[in-house]
Amino acid sequence: MNELIDIYKKYVLDQMELDIENCFQFLEYYICISEDKKIEECIEFISTHFSKIDENQLMLISKKLGIEILHKLFSNNELAVKDEDTFARLIINLIKESEIYYPLLEYVNLEFCSDILMDEIDGLANGNEKIVYKSYRNSVIRLRNINGFNPREILPKIKELKNSDDFYSIYEFLDEISRKEDQKINSLAYDEGFCDKRNQDGHSILHKASCDGNLKLMEYLCKCGVNIEAKDKYGITPLSMASLFKQLDAVKYLISIGADKEAKDDDGCTPLMCASIFGHLEVVKCLISNGADKEAKNNDGQTPLICASISGHLEVVKYLIFIGTDKEAKDNGGRTPLIYASKFGHLEVFKYLISIGADQEAKDNLGQTAIIWASQKGHYEVVKNLISSGVNSGVKDNAGNNLLKCASKKGYLEIVEYLISIGADKEAKNNDGQTPLICASISGHLEVVKYLIFIGTDKEAKDNGGRTPLIYASKFGHLEVFKYRISIGADKEAKDIYRCTSLMHTSISGFLGIVEYLISNGADKDAKENYGHTPLILASYGGDIEVIKYLISVGADKEAKSKDGNTPLFWASYMGHLNIVKYLISIGVDKDAQNLKGETSLHWSSKYGKLEVVQFLISNGANKELADNNGYTPLITAINSCKFNVAKYLISIGADMTANNNELWVSLIKAFNYEKYMEVVNFVSVVSDIDAKNDDVLPQLINTYHNNILSMIMYLILFGAKINAKTKDGKTPLIIAAYWNNLDAVKHFISAGADIEAKSNNGDTPLIVASNEGNYDIFHYLISVGADKCAKNKNGENPLIAASQKGHLRVVKYLISCGADIEEKNNAGCTPLICASINGHLDVVKYLISAGADKDAKNNEGKTPLSVSWGDVKNYLLSII
Repeated sequence: MNELIDIYKKYVLDQMELDIENCFQFLEYYICISEDKKIEECIEFISTHFSKIDENQLMLISKKLGIEILHKLFSNNELAVKDEDTFARLIINLIKESEIYYPLLEYVNLEFCSDILMDEIDGLANGNEKIVYKSYRNSVIRLRNINGFNPREILPKIKELKNSDDFYSIYEFLDEISRKEDQKINSLAYDEGFCDKRNQDGHSILHKASCDGNLKLMEYLCKCGVNIEAKDKYGITPLSMASLFKQLDAVKYLISIGADKEAKDDDGCTPLMCASIFGHLEVVKCLISNGADKEAKNNDGQTPLICASISGHLEVVKYLIFIGTDKEAKDNGGRTPLIYASKFGHLEVFKYLISIGADQEAKDNLGQTAIIWASQKGHYEVVKNLISSGVNSGVKDNAGNNLLKCASKKGYLEIVEYLISIGADKEAKNNDGQTPLICASISGHLEVVKYLIFIGTDKEAKDNGGRTPLIYASKFGHLEVFKYRISIGADKEAKDIYRCTSLMHTSISGFLGIVEYLISNGADKDAKENYGHTPLILASYGGDIEVIKYLISVGADKEAKSKDGNTPLFWASYMGHLNIVKYLISIGVDKDAQNLKGETSLHWSSKYGKLEVVQFLISNGANKELADNNGYTPLITAINSCKFNVAKYLISIGADMTANNNELWVSLIKAFNYEKYMEVVNFVSVVSDIDAKNDDVLPQLINTYHNNILSMIMYLILFGAKINAKTKDGKTPLIIAAYWNNLDAVKHFISAGADIEAKSNNGDTPLIVASNEGNYDIFHYLISVGADKCAKNKNGENPLIAASQKGHLRVVKYLISCGADIEEKNNAGCTPLICASINGHLDVVKYLISAGADKDAKNNEGKTPLSVSWGDVKNYLLSII
């Protein structure tokens, strides 16, 4: 028998992990071998997972295991039932099978059973009254200690919610258990992390409880140790949340347990500001009484008083003033509480602040006072009250806007009439020279315009740009204002300082109705402004095709040119207005017309990267090879402007890359100047037919743009650039790369066949240049590939002399170690030691002497190292004589 049990364990149980499907198999096995500890573990597992086990399986196994095991199972404190009726039904069914199961009734929590189940249990009492009585008695005892919830039903709920993201279900669950005062359940919920759950706004359970004023839950959470300063995604703490939602008791509680009453959210608002913004007076008083800073400022510099004034909460404003809050405090924009009350039209707050002496002439950073704000926001009563209290009605802001101008621009007729009635200057101008009538015309307020005209305002007044009210009405498309102005005789041909008429302004803005009205009333359709642009040219720039079609239909010159020779097609191409380009081509405009620079529309669209326009012009026969006055074709123009998508297209359709080839490469070099490195490299790699054999292309590129261009250099060499080509001063790409310390370029040039002994016009080899500049890595590499360390330039300087006179000790040491002649002289007879002494390089002097250099050597003038030395070098040489 034992052997069979061992085999069963080895080949069955050991292959499984304990779960709800096999838990009874394990239990049977451990009962069979009397393994008490394992039996207890199985009972513990079954108890905590009881609600998930199939009811039919429970019936079968209960009858199989016997009542003793069932007593252990049902008496377990961790027993988790689906609901009490289901558990009771299991026991009733067992009792119906056999009366030996009657004692199990004592484990039913009758207080949570339905009436139907209670009646059924009463029917089982025949002869077993004591057991039923005991069950009832236990239920009554439990009812004395709990408030109507079944702990055995809570455990499955905890497991269900453990991995849930349903914030509000978790909140409701915690709210429920917090009212039951069951420490074990409360602790379990906390241990499972429920108290730290957050919703999509970052609100914690404590935030939500504070918002709701749920004191019981708040107390439970805080006793569990949750963070009372936790912030949501907006930086709001629970105390600020309670303050926002007028939860006074919650505010008091949080303060009592040490919540930071000065905590700021992401906007810098404290709890006091939150309460002030929403007018929660009792909360404000509570916070103040507990020491909250009444002058604290948020990120915008607003105090609680400013916040209350913005929102118009009079009682809060009064209280804050009563406790001594600064009534003249300014925010970052320089606005005071009075300015804000005026701006938002809070009349009672405004009156109160005036009554206590608030400065009614205070200005914000824009120079705007309370009355200016009231005027431009349309608060008539505030304006009247300020005027009656003696405020300066002639005040202007920093832009020179007075009250009448502000009210006119916003269209507040009642205020306009009132200001005129008290003598406001109807012709006053702001810093831009705009009158109230101009401002009303800009904004299209017809009734204000009519009123100002009615009282005799100058209808042809001009601002600093020479624009009249009619020009502004046309510019901004205010048709009714425009018609009215025309009806009373406004000058339709009036011009601004650029000689732009109303027709020009409305053409560029695209207001067809006004264009038609002007033309029908005789406006000059071919008038030109200072630069020679006609209404049609300007409309082509603006992009409204209906305006263009209308102007053409009434005879506007489709080939009109500006002073620079630009036609409507030029400007449509420049702006990329493909529909207009198509229309103009369809009516026969000259697609190859040239301006004074020799540019065509194709040049302009290429220059500004308007690929679709380029493609359309080409498809309709535009000359892709036509050069401008500088010899630039559209291809070169596109590359000059780094519009490589256009350049690739032009090449793909056969644009000539051999014509002006040098200009093509100069254009690519210019593109490097704009740091378009990878774009140029990519372009060159794609366009494989470019001839790069010009003598000065590669050295010019290296000398001008010595960094970040190795890839470009490689492509140039690949396409035939001359590796040993020289600049005007005789420098090869290798010499230039050595000068600029570009080791990668040096290596690549040498691998591509660069002459390592090439000399510039003054005889410098790459090695001499590297020595002179102290570029050790390049110097070392050149030596390693056989560069002549004895080569001299036209001044007789070799690498050692060059390095010595520049003080490059590391290069000097390496040359000496390689056998360089320490006594070699230049054309002036100077040795390396004399050169180092002349230039004050003490460390080089010391090394050369230590290496055996003749300290008494003389140059052609008979001067020794000592005689040419100075400073520290001289002192050193004297010390070793």
